[in-house]
Amino acid sequence: MESMRKPNYRRLEIWWVQLDPARGNEEKKTRPCLVLQNDTGNQYSDITMIVPFLEPKSYPFVVVVQPSSQNGLDRPRGLNLSQMRVVHYSRLVSKLGTLETSYLPQIETAIAIELNLFGK
Repeated sequence: MESMRKPNYRRLEIWWVQLDPARGNEEKKTRPCLVLQNDTGNQYSDITMIVPFLEPKSYPFVVVVQPSSQNGLDRPRGLNLSQMRVVHYSRLVSKLGTLETSYLPQIETAIAIELNLFGK
């Protein structure tokens, strides 16, 4: 891995993340992504869990986020919880903003649906 200084990223921040090289149906390119991992993990680990923002869709595992000055998004985007993945910190390019905490209940529900935590 190339040597670079680890950026200080925190849970619920939105970062530009280099997702290439990708395989199969994994998301590609450099995209805005939400840092989902907790801050203790972010502090002590060289990897973090992220979720890419894609086109907004009305799926139960997608949370549509409206652009704001706080989150830095340029248009409504879909936070696709079916594409959660772990990446090395070297993939994080630059911080875009911070997601509003008002989206947390929707994110928690989307994760529970994606992982079948309701057992249905």
